[in-house]
This record gives sequence, C-alpha cells and structure tokens, in this order.
Amino acid sequence: MTVPAHTLATSDPVLRALLARARGEPGAASVALGIEGGGLAVSMCAGMALALERLGLTAGLDAIYGASSGSIVAAYAAAGRMEEGVEVLVATCSREFVSFGRIGRRAVVDVEHLLDLVRDRPPLPREGRRPDLRMLAVGVHDGRLRTLRGFSDVEETVAGVRAAMAIPFWSGPAVRYGDELLSDGGLVESIPVATPLAEGHEHVLALRSRDAGYRKGRRGRVYGLAEDLVSRTLPGRVPQLIRERPARYDAQAEELARAAGGAGALAGRVTQLAPPAGTPLVGRLDVDRRRVRAAIAAGERVVREALGA
Repeated sequence: MTVPAHTLATSDPVLRALLARARGEPGAASVALGIEGGGLAVSMCAGMALALERLGLTAGLDAIYGASSGSIVAAYAAAGRMEEGVEVLVATCSREFVSFGRIGRRAVVDVEHLLDLVRDRPPLPREGRRPDLRMLAVGVHDGRLRTLRGFSDVEETVAGVRAAMAIPFWSGPAVRYGDELLSDGGLVESIPVATPLAEGHEHVLALRSRDAGYRKGRRGRVYGLAEDLVSRTLPGRVPQLIRERPARYDAQAEELARAAGGAGALAGRVTQLAPPAGTPLVGRLDVDRRRVRAAIAAGERVVREALGA
C-alpha cells in the first residue's frame, strides 16, 4: 500500500531530507541509500527497500549503493521493482544456491544460479525519475574500492552484481570486469556510507542487515587459522583485506552508533535503519524461505515505524 509522502513525519534530519525530496520541495538536500550485504542476511534490507518503495520514497533518492549481496537489492530498488526483488531472494533459497557439499570441488555459493533468477526477473527501470544505481567492488591488486555505475542493460547490471558479490572462497574467484580483476566491495566498505558522502551526497540512509549492536569481534583461533589457510591461495591484496575486515566493519558500526547518538562526524548526515536487538535474523547462508520472508517483513516494519506509516 502506498502512503502519500505528505502524510509521513519524522524528526530525523536524513529522513526529513528524503521526505522533502520525495515531495519535490525545491532546494532539498541530496540523499543516497546505502545497502549492507551479508549473503541472505540482506533479506532484512530488502524488506526496508520494499517499504521505501511502497511509501513512494525511492524516487526521492539520488543514488542507491549496494555492497556485496546488497548490490542485488540496490539493482531492484533503483529500478523501482522491489516486489520482483524480494521474490528473487526467496526463489534463491535452495541447495542449488548454497551447498556445503561442494566444498573442495567448487564454490559453496553458486552466484550464477542467483544471476539466472535475476535474468528471469530483470530489474528493468520503470518510467519516471529513477535513482542512479551504484555497486561497490574492490580491486584485487591494489585493495582500493571501485564504484561500478552506468549500467545500460540487464547484462551489464548482472556483470556488476557478479563483481560486487565475488566473495573470496565462498562464491568463487575474483571476477574480470572490464580491464580489472575485482572482488567483493564489502571487504573494504560493508555498509556503503563513506563512498556516497565522498561522491558528493549530502545525506546517506544506511540499511543494515543486522541490528545496530552487531559486531564481528576478533576471529576465533580455529576459524582464523582455517581462514588464513584458505586465504593464502587468493590473489593480490585479498588475504590482507580478509584479515582486516572484522576490525574495519566494527569501526564503521561504532561510527554509525555514535552518529545515532548525535556524536561524531556523521551525526546529522547519516542515519542507519536497523532491526531492533533480538529480531530473528537470517544467516548469510541460510536458505530457509520462512526465515527469509520473516526478515523481509521485519525490514518493512523498521521503515514504517521510523516514518510513522
């Protein structure tokens, strides 16, 4: 159900800016959407993006950024087709997509299976003003972020998603994109905030796939040894990025938490929407369709409650 933007209200400065953009108010500040990934944990963000679309607010966004599996949600949100996007996520839930029985033979996650589902339900942009679609990937040899954009058709979008979701070990090797070898942008920026701000957006609305208190913490000894053993076989800067990712993720989560409390450089510029602590979450490799649908519904509630819808 679409709720007219003029009936919504909030005291949050980022959400107020988004409402102003959606209402067409002259001089309203630019707002970008940043979507966290996390495998199928992104179902929570998909529900939030669906709610924004149903509330008529997606058109008020200037750009939508996706990291890792957040790139899938970003593609459908930017196209104005989140109804199809959530169905793709649900359809993905199968042993064709995730199978630990493939360990040692090929990737646990079959991203090509997901991309075939995307081709069956392509995120073709609807008519009218649409946000710019952008995806984050990282250069394998220099460890620097790339913003992928300017997709002209479905196959270009699919190629971008494949690069943005090239998760070391889990979903196979790095991907050749143009003249570069790219991997999952979530290794450097799991929650797209710094990049949208650096690219000129005045505000960022960050959609979290986990609750705001979630932290990765230090790697366990056994897990760390196993991860290091696998990562030694990976090219370029990827092994280092894998080792550094937990601390980098936690530092970003802390910065967002400070902003939520009105402190730090992001205060007033960035707002995160996250499920309340204790909300049942979907694991990154969880293919239970009931849990995925429940997370989508929970994500919708987060947005509606934030906007009084």
